[in-house]
Amino acid sequence: MNNNKLVFHPVATCRSRYRQSAWFCVDHSVDHLWTPGQPVEARLVAGQMPKLELTDKFCQAAKAGSGRKVDYFDTTVKGLVLRVSAGGQKTWFAVYGPPDKRQWLKLGTYPETPLGTDKGARQKAKDTRASVQEGGDPVAAKKAHAASMTVSDLVESYLTRRASSRRSVDEIARRLRKNVSGYDADGKKVEKASSGCIGEVKLADLHRRDITKAIDAVKDRGAAVEANRVFEDICAMIRWGRGRGDLDNNLTEGMARPTETVERDRVLTADEIKTMWAALPEADMRESTRRILRLCLVTGQRVGEIAGMEHGELDLTRGLWTIPARRAKNGRDHIVPLCEMAIRIIGDQIADVKALSERKGRAVPPFVFPGPGARAAVTGASVPKAVKREEISKRGVAMIMGIAPWTPHDLRRSAATGMEEIGISPFIVGHVLNHVSATKSTVTSRVYARYDYMSEKRDALERWADRLAGIIAGKSNIEPLRAKAVA
Repeated sequence: MNNNKLVFHPVATCRSRYRQSAWFCVDHSVDHLWTPGQPVEARLVAGQMPKLELTDKFCQAAKAGSGRKVDYFDTTVKGLVLRVSAGGQKTWFAVYGPPDKRQWLKLGTYPETPLGTDKGARQKAKDTRASVQEGGDPVAAKKAHAASMTVSDLVESYLTRRASSRRSVDEIARRLRKNVSGYDADGKKVEKASSGCIGEVKLADLHRRDITKAIDAVKDRGAAVEANRVFEDICAMIRWGRGRGDLDNNLTEGMARPTETVERDRVLTADEIKTMWAALPEADMRESTRRILRLCLVTGQRVGEIAGMEHGELDLTRGLWTIPARRAKNGRDHIVPLCEMAIRIIGDQIADVKALSERKGRAVPPFVFPGPGARAAVTGASVPKAVKREEISKRGVAMIMGIAPWTPHDLRRSAATGMEEIGISPFIVGHVLNHVSATKSTVTSRVYARYDYMSEKRDALERWADRLAGIIAGKSNIEPLRAKAVA
């Protein structure tokens, strides 16, 4: 046998370390060594399965042969199998038991369940083998667990094991518990839960109509955007549950979004900014919320990232705020240069929180904008709600703080548009906003280009702050700013 690459699969080639891979019958009575150059399809006949050292590269390329499923047995961990269906779905199994009573335990799907991590397929197969050697029956145990597992159980498992690593976990938890499960982490009924909650439905009985029921209940109360968010949460949770083996099928596959999202293009005019800024002190909301709104307009950053600001992220002496990757929408550290106006707003907030903490005799929380009880930061979702509560009707026309209805995200869009109007290039504005299109568009920019455009970002934000100060003081009478799409 020579050292040439072997055609081990119709779409994949394998290097010489696979030369000794074998093909064998289901009953293992005959082993067939690979013949160099022989087409794989010739060996993928009924009753035969390939046996090899699985790698991520192979798993990515593996396909079924001649329209039938193929089981690839791993030689590294006995009993681990990657099954590739005729349609290309890849599923992990742990196989155990005597030949006449073979048991197949589903471990998850690939790549959702990776090959070699501490929570990957190989480790799960090892754990299964250890359980069997101790007299256990993992398949029977899983069936018993699945028979009793409910949607509420899946929600809590998802929030604990998967969603906890996401920056918006608090909002995801709120939406799923209020609109899907109906129960909190302690198993208590959620106050004001949606009428469409399906938490008590067993996963074995879960149907698309149950998911539709939960979504429709959100839509029926007029929360179209919330319905879309809940649907996205359910889709992510179902995919995760299927990958773990809690569900046999992805029930949301093929389901359409509840409502079409209309891209907002609201940009506040100079006069509207002046009116809104002047009305903020009289708005019925916490002072910390007012400051978050001001910072949205001054810095152009996302409301959730401002609300979650921590003392450890700030260097007010140098005028820098570093949003860590775990909190940034695009998953990358983002350094925001702070102008004098932003530093004053943040400084006032820090001073107020420190004074309140001293009065209450408690330690200063690590959050610049602590929520009630100071145990966590205020949530980003609370800010638009506070703005919405300010909406009133004058002669049948909706108004918020003396101008047409707006949202905190409209302030971010207004800042972006304002920067472009004073001559800042869209590319630099994108870096100020931490847009993926500006900071992560190509392999070169992601891996090799490390220039951070700090001086350009500082110049942009300081020039925008000067323009904003003029607007607030009534020194500008500029026409409405052009709309700019901002994520």
